[in-house]
Amino acid sequence: MESIKRFSVNNDWVTLILLAIIFMVVLANFIDQKRLRQLFALPYNNTYILHYAQPIWGFFNSLFFIISTLTLALYLFLATQKICPNLIAFTSNFYLKILGLIVLYWVFRYGIGKLIAYMFNLEKIQNQAVFLKMSYYYSASLYLLLFLVFSVYFFQFNLLFIYITAVFFLIFSIIRYVHFLAFFKTQISSNLFYFILYLCTLEIAPLLIAVKIGFFNPNI
Repeated sequence: MESIKRFSVNNDWVTLILLAIIFMVVLANFIDQKRLRQLFALPYNNTYILHYAQPIWGFFNSLFFIISTLTLALYLFLATQKICPNLIAFTSNFYLKILGLIVLYWVFRYGIGKLIAYMFNLEKIQNQAVFLKMSYYYSASLYLLLFLVFSVYFFQFNLLFIYITAVFFLIFSIIRYVHFLAFFKTQISSNLFYFILYLCTLEIAPLLIAVKIGFFNPNI
């Protein structure tokens, strides 16, 4: 029987990344503890959305963009390693590729959104929508970080964990869209065409572009 080469994950650099993420969360808590708590409670309490807004790329939001992106990339890395253990060599380089694709997705999404907002004079609504969406992204990353820490160091990271997180984020996404529709119900009812355009361009197009680049460009 032909042996199958299996690739293992070097937990040393995974630990370093988790420690860096946790350090940044502690820093965010030191900067504004109340804001961090409200961000964590965002799925069931929208006080965070009502109390905080601009600037979108202020220090707190920028810090959480880094936290969220590093966390999501690590989860996708570990999930891919578990689902397809013999596909490729799972090294830190592969993690960096996933990280780059996530950043690329957000760059495309933000750029396309700014272009559409400029074309149709919707800058204010676009800024509000970006803040709301990114806030839920940041909040979800806090829960994902907790799951990662417990699954990696206290339990075995397995397919059951992947399924549980998938269901969690499906529910989280539904909550996010319900809040999004409630927050912009007036604008959506009077600009239905723009809302459909928004969904197609900002929710689908950037993801397709990032996935296409990741799957069809082996040198990325």
